[in-house]
Amino acid sequence: MNNIGVLSKPTTNSSEVGECAQQQQNWWTTELHGWAGGEGQSSKNVNHCNRMSYQEGFALADTTMIPKERHVTKDDITHANSTYNTDSNDNNNNRTPIQTDDHGLPILSSWEDYYRLRSLPPSSPIGLVATFPLTIYYAIQRYGIVPLTVSQMLDRPLRIHVVGIEKELNFVDLFKEVGYLIPESINIEMTWIVREDMFPENGNEKQLSLQLTSNLKLSIIGGTYGDSLNPTFDIDGGQPDMVIGMNAGLYAYESWRHVVQYLQHNESIVGVFTDYNEHSGMNCASLGGWKSTNSLSINPFRQMRAMPVLCMNLPQFSNGFIYTFNEQELE
Repeated sequence: MNNIGVLSKPTTNSSEVGECAQQQQNWWTTELHGWAGGEGQSSKNVNHCNRMSYQEGFALADTTMIPKERHVTKDDITHANSTYNTDSNDNNNNRTPIQTDDHGLPILSSWEDYYRLRSLPPSSPIGLVATFPLTIYYAIQRYGIVPLTVSQMLDRPLRIHVVGIEKELNFVDLFKEVGYLIPESINIEMTWIVREDMFPENGNEKQLSLQLTSNLKLSIIGGTYGDSLNPTFDIDGGQPDMVIGMNAGLYAYESWRHVVQYLQHNESIVGVFTDYNEHSGMNCASLGGWKSTNSLSINPFRQMRAMPVLCMNLPQFSNGFIYTFNEQELE
């Protein structure tokens, strides 16, 4: 099995790996062995020389449990809607058809919607790691309609900065799902901000770029958002339309203060964050004022298993609760 990496052409032949051949098993490694602040073995093995296909990354013998690496089509939506049973004796008779919004984005409100759309059996475990790209997709679908509309009026891609990236470096190609779910006519420029000491070594380059799908460009840059990095001038593409932070815990690290201040000073930029539990989410959302506090809700694309909680008796999930700063609505 090949290494996971950040950049380079897809490689499946180990003879092409050369010096970059230290083994990284699959996309489950980080979830099973932890990230440990970048010091864990799974994080140290992250290598940008190789990338994985879905089949390699998910490493499931039953390929029916893995989504196809292609864009979602109208036929997929039609097929998904034809599979639910409205029989009154069916426990799932309250299901609703998957609709699309004005931009053509499938409106997904549950893992069940996503699994039906991607023709996956309920027994597929991929949601355990797919929570990360699906949370970003949900943030765009739920909170990004105004930014998306503005970007299309200006005839440019939707710009998204994802702050606090760590273990996501271990499954870069999984984020193709964001591009596959969004219509091909909508272009997105997504930039990941990582700690400088975790930035993949690539000569003297300070920013790496990768075309994940035909409509999704991913850039990775090292630095501290709003401090050593000026989000408007130091990142290709310029000022973002949205800032996203997953499992952020805005009170946990001093560096998040710069992100909060940036959003407070730029009210046209939508910020979307997730947290492990409701108590932490409520406190962190309060940094954005009462409107942000009131926006706190359960993320329908939280990880499918509860996390062990040693210090409090509260439900806790990866990407469990979601809230927004500077939420906007179309007039």
